[in-house]
Amino acid sequence: MATSSDHLAALVRSYSVEEHPSTSTIPTQIAHGLDRQQYKLIELVKSLRELLIAEHDSSRAKGQLLQPVRTQLATEQPTRNSIDRSKLDRQSTNTLTTFFADKLSDKPLLLSCASALAALTESPTFGTGEGVQVARASVAAPAPASILRIDLATDPTPTSSIRLFASIDLQTYPQASRFVVYQLVDALMSRSRPALKRLGREFIKGYSQMVEGEKDPRNLMLSFNLIKVILLEFDLTGSIEDLFDVTFCYFPITFNPPKDDPYGITSEDLIVALRHCLSATPYFGKLALPLFLDKMQAASEKAKPDFHQRQTLQALIICFPIYGAAVCGEWAGRFSEALSIEVFHATDSSMMELALECLRALYSTLYPDTSPVSITTTTIQSDEKDGDAEMPAADADEITTSAPTGVEGIAIKVVQNSLDELREPDKSNAKPAVQILNALICSSDRLAAYVLSVTVPQLLNLYKDPDEIALRAPTLVCLADLLSSLSPLETPAPLNSTAPADAPISFPPPTLPHAEGASPLEPFRDELLSVLTSGSRSASSRAPAMDGLVRLVRVPAFLAPPEVEYCISAIDDVLIGGADAESSSSFTEDDYENALDGLVLLAALHPRTVESSTLPKLFERLPTSAETVPFHRSPESTRYRKALEALAALCAMHPDLFEILSLRLLARLEGISSTPTPEVTPSVLLYAHHLLTTLKAVLKTKVEREDDDVVKYIEKFAPRLLGLFILPTVGPSSGSNGIVTDVRLLHDVAAIITVIVQRLDAGRQIRFAADVSAAFQSGQLEALLGESVKSAPMQVAFDPLGNGPTAQRNLILLYTASLIPIRPAVKLSPDQDINDLVRGTLRRSVQAKDEIQRIANLHLLGSLVNKRAPELVPCFEKDLSTIWTDNIEAGPASTRAIALHAWSWIAKGLVVRSEQRGYDMVSKIVELFDDEVLGNAAAQALGVIADESDQVLSKDNFAVLRLLYKQRFCSFVLPKIVAGHDEALCNPSVLAVHLVALSGLLNHIPKQLTLTELPRLLPLLISALDLPDPLLRANVIDSLKTLTLEETLSETLELNIPSIVNKLIKSLANEIGSTKELITLRSSCLSFLQVLPARVPYHVLHPQKPMVLKQLAQSVDDPKKQVRKLAVDCRSAWFTYAG
Repeated sequence: MATSSDHLAALVRSYSVEEHPSTSTIPTQIAHGLDRQQYKLIELVKSLRELLIAEHDSSRAKGQLLQPVRTQLATEQPTRNSIDRSKLDRQSTNTLTTFFADKLSDKPLLLSCASALAALTESPTFGTGEGVQVARASVAAPAPASILRIDLATDPTPTSSIRLFASIDLQTYPQASRFVVYQLVDALMSRSRPALKRLGREFIKGYSQMVEGEKDPRNLMLSFNLIKVILLEFDLTGSIEDLFDVTFCYFPITFNPPKDDPYGITSEDLIVALRHCLSATPYFGKLALPLFLDKMQAASEKAKPDFHQRQTLQALIICFPIYGAAVCGEWAGRFSEALSIEVFHATDSSMMELALECLRALYSTLYPDTSPVSITTTTIQSDEKDGDAEMPAADADEITTSAPTGVEGIAIKVVQNSLDELREPDKSNAKPAVQILNALICSSDRLAAYVLSVTVPQLLNLYKDPDEIALRAPTLVCLADLLSSLSPLETPAPLNSTAPADAPISFPPPTLPHAEGASPLEPFRDELLSVLTSGSRSASSRAPAMDGLVRLVRVPAFLAPPEVEYCISAIDDVLIGGADAESSSSFTEDDYENALDGLVLLAALHPRTVESSTLPKLFERLPTSAETVPFHRSPESTRYRKALEALAALCAMHPDLFEILSLRLLARLEGISSTPTPEVTPSVLLYAHHLLTTLKAVLKTKVEREDDDVVKYIEKFAPRLLGLFILPTVGPSSGSNGIVTDVRLLHDVAAIITVIVQRLDAGRQIRFAADVSAAFQSGQLEALLGESVKSAPMQVAFDPLGNGPTAQRNLILLYTASLIPIRPAVKLSPDQDINDLVRGTLRRSVQAKDEIQRIANLHLLGSLVNKRAPELVPCFEKDLSTIWTDNIEAGPASTRAIALHAWSWIAKGLVVRSEQRGYDMVSKIVELFDDEVLGNAAAQALGVIADESDQVLSKDNFAVLRLLYKQRFCSFVLPKIVAGHDEALCNPSVLAVHLVALSGLLNHIPKQLTLTELPRLLPLLISALDLPDPLLRANVIDSLKTLTLEETLSETLELNIPSIVNKLIKSLANEIGSTKELITLRSSCLSFLQVLPARVPYHVLHPQKPMVLKQLAQSVDDPKKQVRKLAVDCRSAWFTYAG
């Protein structure tokens, strides 16, 4: 009878002859037998003996049977039938470890053995001894006998020393095998770190030898992470140079990832990982700093100097604080010189910013406020050029604690060099010199105090020098930039972001105290105020003086409140003068812009001062009645528009300022709203429009910034604003008030209400929707408008949804603006069923006499259908078929078109939420393409469904939008359009309808879908270039231009480019006119023609070049300037177009 060992041997033999061992079930059977103690692990090893000592690699590789068996035993399986890993005891783990470790040097088995050992480390019985054994077998270098004896004596596992070292020349293996070994070491580092620490220098030496010469980025990422852990946690005695050699040799990283890299490793990943290694220990300092300096000095000779220099500077920014003052002090002079050169001769602003940040990191290390510094042995010689020749190495006994305000050493030389440059503030080196001083100021408080104490008086004295009046403006520029270093950062920005060339580079300011006379600026307080305010009165120095005032005010707690008001008043004078620049020769438009920018910054810090000083001067420029409103384009109208612009910018910065703005502008609106229609001039209407658009602009700014105070204006602001337009329609002069009946103003108010309602929570929306419904459906105005109703004379019933006068019916704009942003879960009316509400809206949209009322009802109809479709099933089932048969298929042409418009909005509400009923309605629209009366209207209806520009069905309005709804809609209708076009080739009128439909959809089709369908769509697009509608042709041309600008030009498009060019030339030659549509068409043609030379091979368009140039010679004389400019640019591109 066969024993269990015989059965096991039979399984091993069967495994050895299988052609595809990776799919075999034998490892699972053996693992279950071991789990049930049917087999013993030692028997399995004995059964593999013949395979493991075979001469052929292919046979010997079958010895990896242990690896899948081990996986079954050691790896926890999250399935119900998982094997009990408790059967893998300590002895079994040690046996497996010894076995796999012995085979690591066998090249065919390395991959499987390393994978097995990595997984084995997850076993709870994998201990320190096993970790030591695996580490020695994989990476540890041979150690002296004494070390070896110590390890053997302390090793808790006697058998773990069977295999001490393995001779693995890792770089001779392919990348996949090397990666598995790195994963093994990573697993040991994660789970058996104490074992690696026991090996100490032995492990570090072996690992350093193993990774030497590694070039694969995936392996390097693992290696860098492992080295970082070693540097942070291991005893590095005697190992610093080994680790440094295998780390710094990769600096700087030159790796460029291949296109479509499956591993997704970028050069930035490697740069950051290497940077973390180099900054992981201060012991690298003496080795790394001279090499960093060499890299900086040699960068200009490299193929990509900026790339290498950027890496060097970014590394130094992190490394300087880690390496410490003692080491950095040895090289401070040389680095100061090199970094100063980089600042003065930077290739771009980002490189300058890095160099300045590097200087800041160096000097914050050398001159900390509370730590020792290595600068006491430094002496400065003015004739020394080397920068560090006078700074010997600073040993520990040379490091002393300097006084908090004491500054000596290399900083004095750097500051003096910058001061020398500032003696000529009008020269190009002055700005970099100030930026170097700013970097030093931001390094530490004591450096800041020193720099300010020597720099500010020099600049003030230079400004006051009567012989240097021409230098006053550039001196103030330098002074303003210097003060910017003491101000809080306006907006955080990444270090390597690109800033405008003239923008001051900002760092976190020092923590210097400025209150109660403690500021280093205190001795210069009066002089600064005097110089900056007097400079703001001079045209030549006004801009830098205002910058200086703003930055001085922004110095925390330095100026007293009266001084702040004094500075803001000086800026106000410039703002008002700049606003009147057209009538004043001493101020310019730039003065106004600069003053406004400065006040915007100060409004957030000192809102009360801006409220009391600036706002009254602006409000007094706003007319208070219709009689005082100036004519359009007059200087007075420019004054109030400038005032509104300034108020909008300032009052968006603080909630209290906006509340004042809203009340004052409403008061102005009330002052002109009672004007009778005969006295309402276009200027008065324009003024009201400007007041409302100012409110709308500030509200949108606050919403984008997510200010919390917006919601409260539904109670404080909305009732008063709505009352201005509703109450006059129920009074004795109903319909005769020109302000409240102006449609443009109604649109403005509607936009304001929408912005506020969008921000309301569900509870507030419930109350507001109920008040709106009561007012517009039942005429009950009290809840919506509040106390203002009681004092208003009411002689006409309020019935805007019924038979009210036109002035009331136009207020449907306010009704829809109030309900469209309501959430789907909010009930719109407590008394009215949603189906009845939709039917009434549908009826009004069909019966409306005014286009404004019709569009407003259609928007509300689409919103209601979209958000409440599940509740509207009775309405859909009962009313849709009736609308189609009675109003669209039959009836007068005008009524049919209006009903079709309503049908398309219902379909739109359903399509964006991917309802099948919506697609059924779209199919019916497509069926109308053959209708002689409604064909064009049906074609345009598809564009209405796809259009998102009206923002009615948007996330801001809480519409229900399904993912990829637009792709699904276009994929649904495009085949129908193409098929209908092909079927209508003999019917020109129907053919044109399909082209109109396609042209209207082009701007809304996702680009990828267009590219996919291009072979089928392109013939239609070319035919659409002959449509009579210029806007539709412009849509087609813009879409073709977008496709042409794709990274890879479609072969189908390239073949048809000549025929497209011919049609464009024809359009340019024939469509000469001054209408907006024709100008748009010509502009689109020229824009498309301009991109062709760079995208299409010359041989394709060579025959068309003479015709194009001939036509462009005429287009450069086009009556419209924008067309002429496009024609000139286009002709330049075609002149240089050659093979």
